[in-house]
Amino acid sequence: MSNNNESNLRVIKTARSKEAINQAAKEGYWPLVKPVIPSPEIKTKYAVIQHSETGEIEISADFRFDSMAFGEKGNKVIDFTFYYPYHFENPYAAYLIPKDLKINEKVFLEDLIEDIVGSTWNQGDSYRLASSEAVWDGTNFKILENEKVDFIG
Repeated sequence: MSNNNESNLRVIKTARSKEAINQAAKEGYWPLVKPVIPSPEIKTKYAVIQHSETGEIEISADFRFDSMAFGEKGNKVIDFTFYYPYHFENPYAAYLIPKDLKINEKVFLEDLIEDIVGSTWNQGDSYRLASSEAVWDGTNFKILENEKVDFIG
């Protein structure tokens, strides 16, 4: 499943603020409100290398290249550390359900609320799937995941 609507399906929007959710409700959508829960499976890494004379820093996300920053004058001041790389303003969001959405209708969720791993890197990083096709069951979406994309390098 790619992150674009290749099948030209009906697009389901996501609202990520109280104001946007309430506006959509006034416009006739049913907000399917869900919690935004970061997945511990989604993470990326960084290291900080500092020049020993100037104090300037470089950031590395690749195990292979951290020692190249500043050559012999580079000191790793923060070793590789994994962290959750995404930020959402609120701990909730809502899929905006049109009144005429039919049970078993296949749609395109433009902005996934759920944290699902979409791709991985063999150096330990994993990235969230931003959007996906899904099927409406009348109360929720069944997200149609595909196999993760694995990067090597």
